[in-house]
Amino acid sequence: MASPTETDLTALAEAATRTGARPFNGATGNWTTAVEVALMDTILSIGAEADGAYGAGVLPRLRAYKAFRGPANMMRLLATLGPFGLADFVAEQYQIDRLMTAAGALLDAGINSAADVDPASQQQRDALLTTDGVPTPAWDYFLIVLGHYTPHLSEVQNAWLDAFVARALGFGQFSRTQRDDLLLGVTSKLDVEHQRRSFGRMPEFTLPQLHHIIFRAEFARVTV
Repeated sequence: MASPTETDLTALAEAATRTGARPFNGATGNWTTAVEVALMDTILSIGAEADGAYGAGVLPRLRAYKAFRGPANMMRLLATLGPFGLADFVAEQYQIDRLMTAAGALLDAGINSAADVDPASQQQRDALLTTDGVPTPAWDYFLIVLGHYTPHLSEVQNAWLDAFVARALGFGQFSRTQRDDLLLGVTSKLDVEHQRRSFGRMPEFTLPQLHHIIFRAEFARVTV
């Protein structure tokens, strides 16, 4: 593959837009100080429609939660809000049940804030993955959206980025450098378009936001 062409960038930008690439004032990721939002993102993204507007339908729920509750960085909130409180943000009863069960189990495993999450903890991993309906990749996604880095998570992230780009372009023959150049170009292209449409009122659209949108879409695909 040679340098990114305008055709490549357009195809990738369209794919990213279908999966929710919009600069929603931080609602697209960076949960490093919002552990309960990270869990909500994880649970709601399981098996979600990957090519759904606004991040597979997940972003509007996260935005609503943040608007009314604020990212308090307290797992106890999800464990104690109860089904009626969570129903304001989560439409499906099975997702509410998963959230409450997982939050309670993670609390018992020592997680109340984001700082308590330990990527090496088997107890914490089991607390999430033994929740009914929560698949194995959920632990990786939970750690990724919390900003953790390990060699294994790096492999997962690269595999998801490769898969997304290959699907959007219809071929998988590209180097990691070429892929990263494409994603940088798409980030700039989307930011220009968002600023144009909003007359400069939109927040900046960033590469980490694009990455998170891609990670959510690929996590949703592998958990269908």
